[in-house]
Amino acid sequence: MSVLEEVLLEEYDRSMRVINAIKAEQKTLPKGSVQEKLIGGRKYLYLQYRDGNKIRSDYIRKADADIIRKGIKKRKENDISLKELEKSIAQIEKALGKDVINEHTAEAVH
Repeated sequence: MSVLEEVLLEEYDRSMRVINAIKAEQKTLPKGSVQEKLIGGRKYLYLQYRDGNKIRSDYIRKADADIIRKGIKKRKENDISLKELEKSIAQIEKALGKDVINEHTAEAVH
């Protein structure tokens, strides 16, 4: 195996580890957006998100709003990172061929 192939396989492994870590983190982060509603002259905050075909609105306290907004922002940043990593993996697979990668992952399991 050439040095270039080894470097690409190491990058492939690193990218897969990062993707798995990001996906695990995504499960803990809120999805949707924070919306403000005026009810009876008072402002209330809600986290709105999709649940299948339905849009759900969950009340959130003002004290929790900044934490939830930061979580939503982090989720969006993670989505961008995932897309970049998936592009990188596709390029590595194209350069090496799926046979080499499948052989490498099979060796890593044993």
